[in-house]
Parts: sequence; structure tokens; C-alpha cells
Amino acid sequence: MGFPPKPVFVGDRMVCFLALAFGFALPAPASQAPKPAEFPSVTSWSLDKQKVILPSGLEGQTDFLILSFALEQKKDVDSWMPTAQALQHSNFQFRYYQLPVAERENFVFRWWETSSMRSDETDPVAWHWIVPLFVDRQKFLKDLDIPNEKQIVVLLVDRQGHILWRASGAMTEDKRAALMASAGSR
Repeated sequence: MGFPPKPVFVGDRMVCFLALAFGFALPAPASQAPKPAEFPSVTSWSLDKQKVILPSGLEGQTDFLILSFALEQKKDVDSWMPTAQALQHSNFQFRYYQLPVAERENFVFRWWETSSMRSDETDPVAWHWIVPLFVDRQKFLKDLDIPNEKQIVVLLVDRQGHILWRASGAMTEDKRAALMASAGSR
């Protein structure tokens, strides 16, 4: 007894052939859909010399991260600080961190940079909330879907690194309202 002949196209290839033949557009398979950006795991030390594993080792259930890439961005970072501090004081599940992002360099460079940051920030209590990151900047930017270093980026993340909210540049009233709404719903 003979088997029936096999079709020329089977499974997905048949569907693709029919779609091409009749001009239908097919959705991308789920495995090819872009994955939402997540904060990568990074180990660093705060200015008060405490080891910090980001994002899982951050102190809040939800953390507000202020990423800066150049000294000239300090004014933009400072624009977010009153709101970040107010949220931290009113919600014990929320913490903020300033994350100056620099290229991974040798130990002497990292020591010099962190010592300079300590001398610039005169309040030792604030040192705990400043965590310099020395990373492969291009990979870090790509992992977080940050197009460039021209503006600071602020992120609201959970302990798993899921980005719950994001903005870039100096704080505006619209951005503040969006952050408050997002942080308040956690």
C-alpha cells in the first residue's frame, strides 16, 4: 500500500508561500518581536563605599534611577532631585539613585573619578544614593534602548530590572506628573 505524495510546502513554509502568492502580510513571530528594555545587572560601589548590585540589590521595591553621562548634565540631574527626594520621604518602598555612567577604565581612573565625586558632593549622607557605573557605555546604552548620551535618562525600575517608566532631559511639570502617577500606582 503506497503513501500519498507529500505536499511541496509544509507547515510555515506553506503559509508563507500562500501569503506571498496572494500578497498577504504576515505578523512577525513572537520570538522576533522586540524585547522590552530591562536594566542590565551591574555591580558597582556607592560613594559611601557600599557594594551595590543593580537592579536586584537596590533598596526600594521601585527605584528611580537618574542616569547622567557628562558633568555638564548636573543641572538636569538636579532638576529631578526635589521630586525624587519627596517620593523617597513619602513612600518607604521607593528609593532614588544618581548613576553617573562612565566608560570602564582601570582602577586608578575609577578611584580618581569616585574621589572627585565625593569631594564635589559635600553631604556624606547623599553618598549612599550616588552609584557611579563604569561600564561598556555603548553596550549599556543599547541594552537600555538609549539612543545617545546627549540627555540624562530617568528610569523607574523594579528589582527585576523591568522598566516601568522612562523620560529624558530635565524635569518638566508634565514629566513630574507622569512620574508621580507611575510611582504612586506601585
